[in-house]
Amino acid sequence: MPSVSNILLQKDILLESGTNELEILVFSVGRFTFGINVAKVREVLPRQTMTALPQAHPSVLGVFQLRNNVVPCVSLRKHLQIESDPGSDQQMILTDFNRMQTAFTVDAVARIHRISWEKILAVPAVMATGSTPVTAVAQIDGKLVSMLDFEMIADQITEKTLREDAVSNPHQLPREQLRIVVADDSVTVRQAMIAMLSGSGYTQVQPFENGRLCWEWLEAQWKAKQNLAEIADLLISDVEMPQIDGFHLTKRVKEHPGLGQLPVLLYSSIVTPDNAKKGEAVGADAQISKPELHRVVAIADDLILRRSGNSPNAASAAKTVKAPPAPEAPVTQSPHQPTASEMQDSSIAAGSLLETFRVELGERIDELRDWLACNSTDHRALLRTLHSIKSAAQVVPVHDVSHAVHQMEEVVLSSKQDTAAIIGPLSELADWLQDLSQDRQLFANLLPSAL
Repeated sequence: MPSVSNILLQKDILLESGTNELEILVFSVGRFTFGINVAKVREVLPRQTMTALPQAHPSVLGVFQLRNNVVPCVSLRKHLQIESDPGSDQQMILTDFNRMQTAFTVDAVARIHRISWEKILAVPAVMATGSTPVTAVAQIDGKLVSMLDFEMIADQITEKTLREDAVSNPHQLPREQLRIVVADDSVTVRQAMIAMLSGSGYTQVQPFENGRLCWEWLEAQWKAKQNLAEIADLLISDVEMPQIDGFHLTKRVKEHPGLGQLPVLLYSSIVTPDNAKKGEAVGADAQISKPELHRVVAIADDLILRRSGNSPNAASAAKTVKAPPAPEAPVTQSPHQPTASEMQDSSIAAGSLLETFRVELGERIDELRDWLACNSTDHRALLRTLHSIKSAAQVVPVHDVSHAVHQMEEVVLSSKQDTAAIIGPLSELADWLQDLSQDRQLFANLLPSAL
């Protein structure tokens, strides 16, 4: 398929603006026809020679080298449990999303179709959590083509969580002396982040449940201490948060005369060039996607190291001159008091990550029901709640929940502000999540492995 490959590599012709159109690459696996948004495709390749990976997911065929990159390869036949035929899995679709390249083997690539977004239909059954993750259905040449949810497939295969082994400290940074501020509206993500950081030596973590509380604390600390070194060494923030989001929080920090030198790491599940530009515009020092959160410790090291002089010697010097932190003096007239969620964050041993997510899920279900009861037209608020549920589910991970919520997000986004089209599927979703949250055994059975 050299013609398709060439088209895909010429990204400029695929970047449409204001036409309400998209390109879909249609391909087949067995007797099934699927599609993928070309925006997520790098190129089409013949099957490559691969090196097997021990203890990899059963769907992973191995890795191969392409232009100095090592790329993992996934068999869609195996993952979708489609019977193999002679000569199958001979072509590869190289995808590029969430700042990761992954190849997927298919039987045949047909062609690229350019269609209107009006021809993209939401999946009829929002609660379809079967073995085939489909995010939408496209009407192409009089036929319905299932759009595979490649991001969900990648998430299912990697099963990455924040509960990683301790990360080595090659530059000998005094992690136990360094202060990290974390802002995320999901208590599950905050707890997992604290566990990951503290497990690698960053034991001084100050969590906040949204950008506004984080900003008020930083501002009060500055007024009391007038010394950034005594306040924080790094700010890690989610982008999508209520009240003050990560972009606005970063902007306030970077424009502050005293806090402006504080390094900021932003992360988001919505990874687009536009979002990356927004992060750069407000002064973020680093940006990563949610699937890359396992890299947080290494990135934290790098950002702190850069601020201290961008060399291992500078890090050693920082270790020798930075005194152990003294007990903090109380800040008078602080605009922020610790919330129940923050108190829960401070004790990781209080319960498992799964139980934390189950409790948080109950609170998010209440938000969904409030939205339904008010017959609200605030779709942005609804999407924010759905985003929080999905983010937490991906961290645990509970893939059936993140898959169902992802489909609900697609329904909301395709509704064109038609609230009536949302009420039915959202009610079903809320009922299913409630049944799930109240049944601990059923909930635990959804995990890919025991926590």
